[in-house]
Amino acid sequence: MMLPRTLFGRTALVIASASFAFQLFTIGVVTWFALMPLGQRATSDFAALMVDTARSWAAEPAAERPWIQERIHREHRLQVQDPPGNVQGFTRRLPYFGLLEAALGARIGQRVELRASHSDDGEQWYWADVPADGQTVRIGFPASRVDVQPWLAMLLILSVGTVVALVTSAWLAHRLIGPLTRMAGAAQGIGQGRRPDPLPETGPTEIATLAREFNRMGEQVQELLANRTTLLAGISHDLRTPLARISLALGMLSEKPERELFDRVMRDVEGMNELIARCLEVGRDFAERDTVDFDLCDLLAEVAGEHAHAGAAIHGRKGPQCRVRARPLALERILSNLVDNALRYGGGEPVELEYRLVHGRGDNCRVDICVLDRGPGLPDEEREAVFRPFYRLEPSRSSSTGGSGLGLAIVRQLANANGWSVDLAPREGGGTAACVRVPLADRISESCGLAHFTPADASTTMHSNDRPSR
Repeated sequence: MMLPRTLFGRTALVIASASFAFQLFTIGVVTWFALMPLGQRATSDFAALMVDTARSWAAEPAAERPWIQERIHREHRLQVQDPPGNVQGFTRRLPYFGLLEAALGARIGQRVELRASHSDDGEQWYWADVPADGQTVRIGFPASRVDVQPWLAMLLILSVGTVVALVTSAWLAHRLIGPLTRMAGAAQGIGQGRRPDPLPETGPTEIATLAREFNRMGEQVQELLANRTTLLAGISHDLRTPLARISLALGMLSEKPERELFDRVMRDVEGMNELIARCLEVGRDFAERDTVDFDLCDLLAEVAGEHAHAGAAIHGRKGPQCRVRARPLALERILSNLVDNALRYGGGEPVELEYRLVHGRGDNCRVDICVLDRGPGLPDEEREAVFRPFYRLEPSRSSSTGGSGLGLAIVRQLANANGWSVDLAPREGGGTAACVRVPLADRISESCGLAHFTPADASTTMHSNDRPSR
């Protein structure tokens, strides 16, 4: 069987075939459970009328028979053939004749076979020989008395039903496949670097959801392309300055070697290496393959301890033990970058880490991990912009004051890759709260609460918080 190559053709064919099969099934059910019982009752009544009429005609005197024959023809459209003429068998195209033969046989107790002849006016008559009072009476009826055309009726039903099924299937297929066709065209446009118009988010729930997610994907693709352009522009800009200094320094060193000049060249080289490493991080997929169970407090202690060794002021106390299932390396990388950012812009004030288990609808819950600083804060319009690569609040683009501009971009990309979210919000009393929200598919611990962290006395030693919250 050759199937259409398009989804529209296949969908229309499936719907039309199903509709046609249902029509055949409906006709069969109606015929077997409705028409056949009606036909049996109708032929049973008609057979009784023919037998009673033949017997009444045979019981009457010969002189009265012409009058009786005229009456039964007028009232019942029946006729007694007297004397019996030549009749012949015929092909029974209608189930009605088979049912009538069976009904006549049941009435007279012997097999009856209908035969046919044509009258002088060309009309066809059907005859049955009925025994009555020791003789055989041939009684018949015209074809017009059972003038039914079931085959024509079935043909009309199937024809009209097929046309309706084809039109309906084509309309339904168009409504269902049309959005997919538009989506395919939009996907092709995105693949060619164009930005297609957003798809209408209407229609059935599934189609509307698919269109909405496709539009969201298109926006993300465009954002990635824009970030790539920004990344390349930022790399070229940030590498050009140290390269120029290195070139100038090398020229000066060739004339008069100086230790200070050499150290400056090394600092520029290290800065370039850091910038390149950061750029590679942006383009890398940080999502670990598997999630593992781990103690969130231990992970936060490690993050705090690493920065404490570098002289960072991170204050707080360790709270109740909290075991979660997530990707620890990715989470540690995110928190480290957030702590770095908080230390850079925190105005020299202590940085705090805290986490809280948040209960959602049903059995859903998540853990919110926040890095808190007391810096100047961020304007509302800048809280999303700072997640773009190379975006800096200060215009100088100096790495000494504004970093590489990639830390928060790495945080956002890494969080998205793992199905988490990151946002910046103003902190009560001044400063910024950078929070990572990690959905928990399985709640490992029943005692997660609020905690603060600091290696004030030792890099990984923290004291219990006596005020846990649920």
